[in-house]
Order: sequence, then structure tokens, then C-alpha cells
Amino acid sequence: MMTREEALAVYHAGPEVVVRVLLEMDARIHALERQVQDLTVRLNASEQRVRHLEERLAKDSHNSSKPPSSDGLNKPKPKSLRSPSERPTGGQPGHSGRTLRMVEKPDSIVPHPVKQCAGCGRSLTGQAPDRVERRQVFDLPEPKLEVTEHQAEVKTCACGCVNRAAFPPEVTAPVQYGLRVKSVAVYLKEYQLLPFDRLAEIMRDLFACDTFSEGTLANFSAACSQRLEPIDAFIRAQASAAEVAGFDETGVRATGSLHWLHTVSTRWLTWCFAHDKRGREAMDAARPRGRPAAGL
Repeated sequence: MMTREEALAVYHAGPEVVVRVLLEMDARIHALERQVQDLTVRLNASEQRVRHLEERLAKDSHNSSKPPSSDGLNKPKPKSLRSPSERPTGGQPGHSGRTLRMVEKPDSIVPHPVKQCAGCGRSLTGQAPDRVERRQVFDLPEPKLEVTEHQAEVKTCACGCVNRAAFPPEVTAPVQYGLRVKSVAVYLKEYQLLPFDRLAEIMRDLFACDTFSEGTLANFSAACSQRLEPIDAFIRAQASAAEVAGFDETGVRATGSLHWLHTVSTRWLTWCFAHDKRGREAMDAARPRGRPAAGL
């Protein structure tokens, strides 16, 4: 910064010196102005980049097209669509509530006798109790497989005919799983959607079913599907006869390729049908026999 004395010295040095100093100062001022402009442009670009990065960080599956799997540890907490209530949390005044209640006939009774007096030590084994205090524990029975052996008699008549008693229809092999095991396995797989490895682990840990295989589970599901065919036919017939029904379809993966899950819904029933095609071809394949092509 030029002082007053330096400015007076330039002035007294004559016009040429004054002109040269002014030109030098003007050139320096223009250079500083260009530098300020460049810095301003860079600063604006940096601010825009920071703003863009902040906007990217603020995006998640709820406010953009990003999938939920991309949320990671920053997954936002779900927001309730219900409006906040002015009432306190928990049971409200006048609410009866629900709790465990004693049953009149428990499955088992474990007696706890008083054998001797805590005061004098006299034996009380033969003395009848004044009263019995009751406490009940609700618990699951020990999960274990129950093996039932079926024995069919074989008798040879005097005429030489060999007669064999019939096994129950569901007993078809020398060793097999029963209907309850099959029902639990199909329920966990088809309704709770457990993968095979986890299902096999649960059946092994809870019920000691050590011989579960993927083929065994597939056979269980196929047998269950056959048993449900009458119910499936009933729901389809009711949906087909309904005056008003809603139709929809969505893509699903089946047998390694894209299929379509077609649904027909009435007020009370929904019928599902999987097909590798959409439109009329799938509808024709789904409709009951004897119905016109426009129906199900």
C-alpha cells in the first residue's frame, strides 16, 4: 500500500513517472480482478458439487427411485401414517385387558407336599393339608417325534388263501413321516416362506428330523397340492360365477423363467393361477371346462 510520502515523491518526479506508476497500478488491479473472477467461478462450482453430493446422500428408497437394499445402515425409520393420539400409551381406563387365567382341568398336576414342620421339625407326612395353593404354568410340551408302529396281521385260511389286513390309506411306506410333520413343513415353507436350509434346520433342532432333504420337502408340497385340489376347484368356481370380480397379474419367477401370477378376487375369495403367458392364452388355460372363453 502506497504511503502519502511515496505518492508525493511520485508527483514531484514529473508527469512521466506519474503516468508509469498509474499504468502499473491499473495492470495490477486488472490482474487481481481476473484472479477474483476465477476464484469466484471455482467457488461456485465447488458449492454446486457439495450441494449435489449432499442431495445424493439425503436420497433413500423413500424419496427417490433407489431400491431399499441401497439404504444400508442409514435406512430411515418407518413413519406411521396414523395421526398422533392425545391418549397415553398402554391400556385405557375401562379396558378389561387380556391375561392368562387358570383352567379347571390342567393337563398334569405336580404336588409339592409339606413333609415336616419348619418350627419344631415334627413329621407332617401323614397329615392332611389344611388347603392347597395353586399356581399354573402354561408351556409347550417337549417337542419330539412320536413313533407309531402299524402292525397288519397276515393269516392263512384252511383253504390256502393268504389274508392281509389293510394299512391306513396314509401309511404307504415301511418308514415315513406323519401328516402333522408334513403339515408343519409345508406351512413353514409355503406360507412363512422359509428357505429350505433354514426349514431343515428348524425341523432338525425342534423335532429331531435329521433326514429332511429338498426332495422330501418337494414331495410334501406336491401331496398337499393334490389334497387341496377340491378346495381350489371350489374357489375357482365361486370366482367364475361371481357377478363382479377383480383381475390382476404380476410377474413371478418359476422354474428358472418369468411366469405370470394371475389373480381373480371377489369380496370374500381370491383364486391364483400361474402361467408362462399373459392375456387370453392364460385365461383360456385357467377357465373351468365347459365355461366360455371369455370367463375363467
